[in-house]
Amino acid sequence: MLTCFARLPDGSFEHYDSLEHVRELATAPEVSLWIDVEAPDGDLLQQAGGLFNLAPEALEDCLHGEQRPRIDEYDDHVFLMVYGFPAGSPEGRFEPGKLAVFCGSRFLLTVHQDCLQTIEDVRTRCKRHPQQWLGRGVDFLLYGILDGMADRYTALVEELETRLDQLEDRSFTYDFDDNLLTELSQLRRELLEVRHIAASQREVVVPMAKGECDYVNAELETRFSHVRDHLTQVVEHIERLRELLNGARDNYHALTADRMADTVKTLTVFASVILPVSLVAGIYGMNLPMWPPSSETWSFWIVLGAMGALAAALLVYFRTRRWV
Repeated sequence: MLTCFARLPDGSFEHYDSLEHVRELATAPEVSLWIDVEAPDGDLLQQAGGLFNLAPEALEDCLHGEQRPRIDEYDDHVFLMVYGFPAGSPEGRFEPGKLAVFCGSRFLLTVHQDCLQTIEDVRTRCKRHPQQWLGRGVDFLLYGILDGMADRYTALVEELETRLDQLEDRSFTYDFDDNLLTELSQLRRELLEVRHIAASQREVVVPMAKGECDYVNAELETRFSHVRDHLTQVVEHIERLRELLNGARDNYHALTADRMADTVKTLTVFASVILPVSLVAGIYGMNLPMWPPSSETWSFWIVLGAMGALAAALLVYFRTRRWV
């Protein structure tokens, strides 16, 4: 699917859904274009790249592989590889979608396989308020896309924090929860993945925040600095969450050890009570003359009572020591 927004020389705006309508506009000196290509095939991508003489290796990266976020500068444009969220992705789940961006002085070409939520949002704003978005230049559109992605990272981290709070509450529950460690490990992997991509994406924004890109207006440096700071906050927030996650795991292990200690203590008390009783039963069961004589009926009840009294005395002693 292809969507194109164009700012014409007379200041008007047009919306196209076919590459044929923009071939002549691509060479017009006073036309600004944003072409968004979703789930492209090789031919369509090559045709779109041919309009602006884009590097073949960069076009190849749009279709294959999961490259790290990066920025490459060419003679007449810059190439960015960043990651966003597919539209409708589950809350609190990071399912990164690759977005390739080519930005020149008059054009912005975005390529992605999935329907990304940030692209959907910027596309809707361009339809409603083209002057405020495309009318301010294609570099402003690039800022809007990267800023929207940073906002989505922040929302994701807040959702992950909510999940972590719930897991932390469960870590204080004395009942054994055999799924807790699995869920904590899954959350840890998600935090590490988000941190890695957010930190890499921050490095992509740094050259634009410092004014080192020829095709980014110097007036937008402050805005790109805001995006960079936003991603830095995401990385720092994740570091704090990782510390809380380690604390939740420590709570779980501490409670598990405490439960084990209580179990061992209980078994030890029972063994301590049974041991002297077993000793008496063993001695009295020896085939030797003893008192009370085993031939008398009442002797059984005397021995049984002595064993019960011994067990009761031990339980009272353990109780006074607060062992039971």
